[in-house]
Amino acid sequence: MARVARLPERVEPRYLAEREARLCGQLSLARMERLAASLCDGEGTVFIDLLFEKDEQGRDMAVGHVTARLPVRCQRCLEAMEIAIATAVCLAFTDAEAPPPDGYDTVPLVGDTISLSDLVEDELMLALPMAPMHEDCPVGVWRRYLENRAPSEAPRKPFAALARIRRPAG
Repeated sequence: MARVARLPERVEPRYLAEREARLCGQLSLARMERLAASLCDGEGTVFIDLLFEKDEQGRDMAVGHVTARLPVRCQRCLEAMEIAIATAVCLAFTDAEAPPPDGYDTVPLVGDTISLSDLVEDELMLALPMAPMHEDCPVGVWRRYLENRAPSEAPRKPFAALARIRRPAG
């Protein structure tokens, strides 16, 4: 099994699978522009451990895991927070006409190479919760709004005029 010391920008899945290569290392979140739209801060590191191999049918596969601590905004209180993402990766690299294997996500290969950071970014985006929230939120925005607004002297009754119309005069 070959082990790659430095992570390349682009990888050849077929070549790596033939050599049963393992990619272990770190990628910067700054390289992941699509994921940055969901983050508070583009700083951080993603740790990957991927083993490229061939399955029994000779298909090129990548199995392993991706872990990261992502800076996101809590959707309940709108404060910044970090969430830990640890996701298993089971990918099958296929041609457009090849049927996908069971239990694997398929990655169609158009050419010989694919961007490693795009591949990892896709996995992180799929693992990211749709609405990240603290377990126990600090005081939320709505509570701060209620505490900071000026109390009104009398409650406003927008339909009070309708009561006069409904009752006969006299």
